[in-house]
Amino acid sequence: MKQKLIALAIASALSAPAFADNANVEVYGKAFLTMDSHNDGTNTAMRVNTNASRFGVKGSEDLGDGLKGLFQYEVEMDADGSTGAGLGKTRNSYFGLQGDFGKVALGIHDTPFKVAHNKIELFDNTTSWSATNVIGRSAGKNYNTRQKNMVQYWSPKMGGLQAAFMYSPDEAKTATSNKSITSMSATYAQDEIYAAAAYESRADVTVGTTDSAFRLVGKFDLADAWVGAMFENMKTNTSITTSVTGKNVELVGGIKFGAGSIAASFAKAGSTAATGAAANDVNNLAIKYAYNFSKRTEGFVAYSSMKTNGATSVTATTFGGGFLHKF
Repeated sequence: MKQKLIALAIASALSAPAFADNANVEVYGKAFLTMDSHNDGTNTAMRVNTNASRFGVKGSEDLGDGLKGLFQYEVEMDADGSTGAGLGKTRNSYFGLQGDFGKVALGIHDTPFKVAHNKIELFDNTTSWSATNVIGRSAGKNYNTRQKNMVQYWSPKMGGLQAAFMYSPDEAKTATSNKSITSMSATYAQDEIYAAAAYESRADVTVGTTDSAFRLVGKFDLADAWVGAMFENMKTNTSITTSVTGKNVELVGGIKFGAGSIAASFAKAGSTAATGAAANDVNNLAIKYAYNFSKRTEGFVAYSSMKTNGATSVTATTFGGGFLHKF
């Protein structure tokens, strides 16, 4: 109710009657500030980070006959003043329609492949502790993306099952260059079980090749504890005849005790070139203690160690903590 009143107050101040008349408008956001000591293997620096702090407005309109019009506009906030820009990059923003057929939207949005992992991510997707620094990556390609110029479809939920499909065309496509992306997932979420399978294909700039990624994700709740796991396989073409195959895994879990909780994640990424030579080998261990002051406010401390093996091995460590508040 408070969020709707704030939205109506903003609308009134901006003299926008059409906005004010819409009772289904919600102002929302997240403040996510951290302070840490980060060592990249050579140098140590203290940092204050804004991470994925955000501000958004979303709403809907009843169009009759079971049909709704939906909108969402969300931007990243420069909450620590690093860029001085205030508002940062565009986050999930779209206009869509929802009905008995499901939901379809046009705009910019996280891919179904990326979203499939969110249920077992301990730190959102933007900190030095996040598993997404390791998983979803292979041979220089990052599949943890938010895709612009996209159309996405979500099926109706059938019990605990739901499917999602996204297509993003290459608006600069030529006869020799195509960067279109197709991403899809099937998820099951009911009671103590979450399971997901996701696939994404990316037309490569190399003529006649397509990069692809497949992942399986699972989570099981056990009263005050939970466990999760992920496996993914990625194929990246480096030319018409050569490719790199990456196999990444993650094991994660946590225990709750009152308002506090402890969780840990171990992620390992490994890619092998067609010749059998190692392309990358990364291990990441992250540990988190969190305390929920309320349903919307969390404080935490965390530590991570990420070792990258190559010609020489480098270990980066991050220790710190922060606060997360949702409104």
